Amino acid sequence: MMKKKITYLFLIAAMLLTSCGKSNTNGASTDADKKLEGHLITEKPEELTVFAIHLGKALKSDAPVYKKAFEMTNINLKNVASQNQTDQKEAFNLLVSSGELPDIVAYEFTEDLEGLGIDGGLVPLEDLIEKYAPNIKKFWEENPRYKKDAIAADGHIYMIPNYYDYFNFMPSTGYYIRKDWIKKLNLKEPTTVEDLYNTLVAFRDKDPNGNGKKDEVPIFSRGDTIAKVLQPLTDIFKARAIWYDEKDNVKFGPAQPEYKEAMKQLAKWYKEGLIDKEIFTRGITSRDYMLSNNLGGFTIDWFGSTSSYNSKLDKTIPNFDFSIIAPSEFKGDNKTYQARTTYLGGWGISTNSKHAIEAIKYFDFWYSPEGRRLWNFGIEGEEYTLKDGKPIFTDKVLKNSEGKTPLAVIRESGAQFRLGMAQDSEYEKQWYVKEAVDAIDFYLKNNYVHELMPILKYTKDESKEFIKINAQLNAYAEEMSQKWILGVSDVDKDWDSYIKRLNDIGLEKAEKIQKEAFMRFTK
Repeated sequence: MMKKKITYLFLIAAMLLTSCGKSNTNGASTDADKKLEGHLITEKPEELTVFAIHLGKALKSDAPVYKKAFEMTNINLKNVASQNQTDQKEAFNLLVSSGELPDIVAYEFTEDLEGLGIDGGLVPLEDLIEKYAPNIKKFWEENPRYKKDAIAADGHIYMIPNYYDYFNFMPSTGYYIRKDWIKKLNLKEPTTVEDLYNTLVAFRDKDPNGNGKKDEVPIFSRGDTIAKVLQPLTDIFKARAIWYDEKDNVKFGPAQPEYKEAMKQLAKWYKEGLIDKEIFTRGITSRDYMLSNNLGGFTIDWFGSTSSYNSKLDKTIPNFDFSIIAPSEFKGDNKTYQARTTYLGGWGISTNSKHAIEAIKYFDFWYSPEGRRLWNFGIEGEEYTLKDGKPIFTDKVLKNSEGKTPLAVIRESGAQFRLGMAQDSEYEKQWYVKEAVDAIDFYLKNNYVHELMPILKYTKDESKEFIKINAQLNAYAEEMSQKWILGVSDVDKDWDSYIKRLNDIGLEKAEKIQKEAFMRFTK
């Protein structure tokens, strides 16, 4: 009932916003065409209201990064989201239903943000960018793919995405194995799935941890959802538990023949004791438990955090070496389908705003070299110093006296708060252990990563229908996948009825929506 009420309020607010027409993009500004010094946007200080929550925390406008931006631009942000609001979805719905949108709306779920724009709640930005945002224009000219990510289903640009440094840091997870166990058992590093299978059998049978017990767990995976467990497991057999594109066709991974093959193999490996018996229930702490107790042999996990275990455990587990290998080759394919997306979240300008020009210039500031450095690295002299023109993190970040992680320290300054900026992969490389940076470079240089399908954009009608169908498709596929791997059911016997059920749910309709959205994106 509450969901229906929010939807109704959303529609009412959208109609009210639409009826008000587009905001006057000239706003109340008298500085629009004046050339001011440096990064100044206005001659006198100006306040712009913003809605922004990230990771359960509302943006603090007085954080050092935004205070510094105020000094440079004369634009101060005032967050309308309360520090007590932690659920951004709920807060966003309440904001939209009120009809009282601030100057700027930042939100993680860009399909909703663009939907607000299509409904008339956000200003189309393309003309403002053309006239007032040279840094954003330059960024898109140098990165055409990123501009595609900003275009909504109706052809307008309503939001500037918060971009990852995708093409320099695209790999997300890698294949990690106990190389000290391989050495102890006089084995060779596996290069194919068949090699990997034989290596895992040896881990199971030959007591590589040397405790006299058959307690080794050859394969483990961490995840707090079934989907997060399935994705790396199916990757071994080059199947995908997600939607993907192939030769201009968009396919639902769990409905493809290679997924059936992956389920057969994973069920076999599970039955033989090569996969953690608690693979679906152990949760997010699985990696810590398996490695700290000298039990786990192989996993597919994030580069940055997984590579750190060698320095954490080398003093408690003699010769401990949990390191990267290339993705195992299967049927001629030696790539992984695990990668980052190009962006997460973004921000736009509401039609209620009388300061659209100032707002777009403020967006553009963050795409200048100085603005991008400020958002990525924090305050010069505090979080970083410049060396040969490059920002280098200080000990405050890398060797924090209170034991805080580098990311936690720079986020306290206001840096890396998800709004609508462009990340610089150098910020991560500096606090990753060297093994992680080398592992990512190894995957990039050897072209071991398949690019993900782009984040697609939908019309209102498409979005409503696709979300409903897709939720049911994923729920059913995950339920059956778990049964098949655990041996509760047999994929060969179930496959035909499984595909029929997917079709009954609406697979064909979902595929059509996905293909139309994909073709729009490519155009």
